[in-house]
Parts: sequence; C-alpha cells; structure tokens
Amino acid sequence: MADAKLFTAIHIPGIPFVNEIIRPNKLKKHNYQLEEYKKITDSLFHYLYKKDVNELHCYYLIADPDDALERYLFVENNELYHDFLSRFRDGQRQYEDTEMNAYLDVDDPKGVLNQLKRAYSKQFYGEDEPMPLCHMYGQRMWHHSAFLVANEAALLEMREAIDTALKHKESRLGLFPSDGEGYDMYIKCVEDDFDWEKIELPYHDREYYIPDEEADCSPSDVFRKFKYQLSDYKG
Repeated sequence: MADAKLFTAIHIPGIPFVNEIIRPNKLKKHNYQLEEYKKITDSLFHYLYKKDVNELHCYYLIADPDDALERYLFVENNELYHDFLSRFRDGQRQYEDTEMNAYLDVDDPKGVLNQLKRAYSKQFYGEDEPMPLCHMYGQRMWHHSAFLVANEAALLEMREAIDTALKHKESRLGLFPSDGEGYDMYIKCVEDDFDWEKIELPYHDREYYIPDEEADCSPSDVFRKFKYQLSDYKG
C-alpha cells in the first residue's frame, strides 16, 4: 500500500442517497463535480469529486443495511477536506469527524472494503469488553521520569497504532482516562535526520520551561497527513 491515502469518516445518516449517489445540498453550488462513481458492493460506493484542479476521493459505507443511522462517508485527507466537510453542515446538523481512520489504496476495491469494515468494527466495545484506559504523565522538567499507566486493551490498541505509524508515518487512536472523557493520541514516526531543535521540548512545568512561541513549533505542526484534523489545535 505504498500509495495509500489517509481517509477519515463522517457520520451522515441524514444525507439523501438517491440512485446510489449521495446528494448533499451544497456540493454542486460550491463547484464540486462528481467525476467518477463506482459501486463496489451493495454497501460500499466510491466517488471521485473535482473542484477546480483538485480531486477528492470518498467512500460511502452502509455499515448496517437494517439501521438507517449507520451511514458513513470516508473522506480523503487533502487540501479540500475542510471545505468539503463544510458542505455537509447546516443550521440543524453538524456532520463531524468520527475518528474512524483508514489508509486506503483507491486502486484496490477489495482491500478498501476490508479496511473500512475493520475501521468500523473497531468503534464498538462489547458489554463485557474493557474500554482502552490510559493515563499519560509527562516530564515536569529535564531528567524527571514520565509514566504511562494503561490497561491491556489500551496497550494493544497503542501497539497497533504504532505499527500503523511505522508503515504510514502517522496514526491516531482514541483512548480514555478513568473519568471516561475520551481523547485522541496522535503518533508520528519521523526520519532519523529530523530537526529536533525546531520542536518544543515536552516539559510541562512552566516554572522550569516555557516554549518560545516564536521559535518552537508545536508537536501538532509536524503532522502532515493529519494536519487537517489538527489545524485548529492549540497546545
């Protein structure tokens, strides 16, 4: 999957689906043209949109044919991502990022189907299945220890996310602290010649270390594939 692209899903149960085409009201009005359409299975459809000179791949997944709420659109993460998602919003509905991510090869329909089914199934936990609980305690200052306290479910999901980052350079997973307030963990695999001088240090005790906001970049700034999710991040 050398040419795999990163896709993120939005939940779109209220969007009309007519003649196997999703029909949000605002796409054509804002110069999005449907260039290609392909039915992969009865539950998966591939769309290629074009706006000006830019293209955007999407996959519409009917995750459960018997449940009208289980409808998702996996959107390619590129320069059109935010603009495209904004066309699915109105005064009543906000179709937001579901935190389902998948690296997909658009030339491998069978592989796409398997990847999306897997991404969808990972969003749910059985009644007796433990949630991935993880507390991360960073360094207060230089030479201080850092601690990661997690249950097995969290560590297994982190291991898988690390494997994904090793393969595709970036990954994201959802974890929970003990109060149940979920958060995202982003993982970046940098090259050996990465310039560590440009990124702020990880110390969080401001008595000892205050980042130079003019010179030091935030950790979110080193992400390229997830930069569209992180564009509003304030560390």
